Amino acid sequence: MNAVVALMNGAPGFFRPRIPNPWFFPPGAVAATSYYDTAQLKATLESLIDFDLVNAEHSKTRLSLGAVNVRSGNLVYFDSSSEVIKPEHVMASGALPPGFPAIEIEGEYYWDGGLVSNTPLVWIAMTQHRPPDSLVFQVDLWSARGEFPRNLAEVATRQKEIQYSSRTRAFTDYFKQVTKLRNMVAALLEELPDELREREEVKSLSAAADQHAANIVQLIYRPKGYEGDSKDYEFSRRSMEEHWRAGYGDAVYALRHPEIFERSSSRYETLVTFDFSRDLGN
Repeated sequence: MNAVVALMNGAPGFFRPRIPNPWFFPPGAVAATSYYDTAQLKATLESLIDFDLVNAEHSKTRLSLGAVNVRSGNLVYFDSSSEVIKPEHVMASGALPPGFPAIEIEGEYYWDGGLVSNTPLVWIAMTQHRPPDSLVFQVDLWSARGEFPRNLAEVATRQKEIQYSSRTRAFTDYFKQVTKLRNMVAALLEELPDELREREEVKSLSAAADQHAANIVQLIYRPKGYEGDSKDYEFSRRSMEEHWRAGYGDAVYALRHPEIFERSSSRYETLVTFDFSRDLGN
């Protein structure tokens, strides 16, 4: 019932259906490119988020938002460490077509970064603004694992689960390889004689290599049996409270394991992953 209401009426303060239907608007009009209008979302974000605090020069909190450039198809990240974050950046990171329209930022249009990748680990691994040793909580709202579907409704659900899941383990394995390689390069550079350290090749390698360590805790939402393919747009109070309780319970369970705070003793393999969803039956 709530899913049907969301389809027909949208969600207050978030999105509302376009009337008339987008097919009745001329090509080139923003209204012709999505089924819903998200204009009211900007006011909601401004009322709930202190953007001055997000963008404060000496803020201890860093916000990175992934989006995909509609024209180029490239994944980009808007990062508070290098630019001013505005409501439009948040809206762009969740502008999933064809439901929501692309968001214009400085003359370019952006869709949800999940079209390319839902996993920000690549950004953490490759950015030049990498933090020192890190404790990372990776939250997946869609579980890539699931039962074989028995009907079309379950096919639609599994399709979204596979499409929207963060490919957690695949990207984590990649992150492990990158971290191990960087640690090895950093160790070799320390053994080089001084005359070689002045070469441009060595300077470039030094800039890319570091002794970075990270513990990644994977928190994967376990869907209820009655949830269908509408869970990406059904935001009823009951559904949200169930999601909040599930996330809180998983976080508490993870924090009860002191090993997540311990740095790896290995010299090269300094990235460790923890998947407690298996302990909880997922």
